[in-house]
Amino acid sequence: MNPPLPITPEEDPVQVVDEWLKEATQKGIQRHPNSMTLATVNTSGQPSARVVLLKDLSVNKGFGVFYTHYGSKKGIDISSNSTVSAVMHWDQLGKQVRLEGEAVRSPAKESNEYFMTRPWHSQLNAWVSEQSKSLANPIDLVRRAKDKARDLKLPDPTDIAFNGLDLNKSCIPRPPFWGGYRLWFAAIELWTEGAGRFHNRIRYERTLSPIDAYTFQASDWKSGYLQP
Repeated sequence: MNPPLPITPEEDPVQVVDEWLKEATQKGIQRHPNSMTLATVNTSGQPSARVVLLKDLSVNKGFGVFYTHYGSKKGIDISSNSTVSAVMHWDQLGKQVRLEGEAVRSPAKESNEYFMTRPWHSQLNAWVSEQSKSLANPIDLVRRAKDKARDLKLPDPTDIAFNGLDLNKSCIPRPPFWGGYRLWFAAIELWTEGAGRFHNRIRYERTLSPIDAYTFQASDWKSGYLQP
């Protein structure tokens, strides 16, 4: 059972998120300790949620980064309503983080740098899959992957002999329709499991003011306890 959250809340909740994420990673409690459920809302007010991976966390600036196809369901939602929320839950640690804020596209340079670290199969898939679009037959996607692999002078992606091959990733450029989003945190709620269902909750809030297409200026965090 986790001890109660500190009587005096930490000044920076992002630092706590970073510490909890590192703890979950080091203890190996789940395959993807950096997974988070991301919720978006479309123009009709219909919410959608899906799991994405938090690939970077800027403790100093207060944002997290995830990657996706910009034409996906989540990408389309964000283009019309950039206010999103996310949840990270580590059941075996008895800890949870709720995140709320604004999602904006990452600078192209950052998306390019991350794309170069991906396995070539993942890079190829980013070119081929029109994420969230309907698919008449899965074989069609395989066929497109094989065709694109030939265009890029890559091995046949269905050939198991090449599955573990470490190719020169720089030969595969990042698709312009694929990249990162920065989730700038406007609110963070920290939750720890307590004895007798007396769980511990602290909510932090701050105001975000846009500086440019990628960056926000943030006020100081204000915090308070919530009843479980």
